[in-house]
Amino acid sequence: MAICTAPFEVTVRNIARVLGLPDYPVVKVQHPIGSCTLPELKVRAEIAYQQALQILLKG
Repeated sequence: MAICTAPFEVTVRNIARVLGLPDYPVVKVQHPIGSCTLPELKVRAEIAYQQALQILLKG
């Protein structure tokens, strides 16, 4: 599973496809994260966690 911010999703999916993993799961986080406050980052982490949990429970 890859975790990336939304603007990099296309790049991550293209790299996965080139590597022969077109269905590689991707968790998207709102961009940017570098300038987030800790409370904002915690909200984004919770959203990412929920996405990751759904991916893991499918497999």
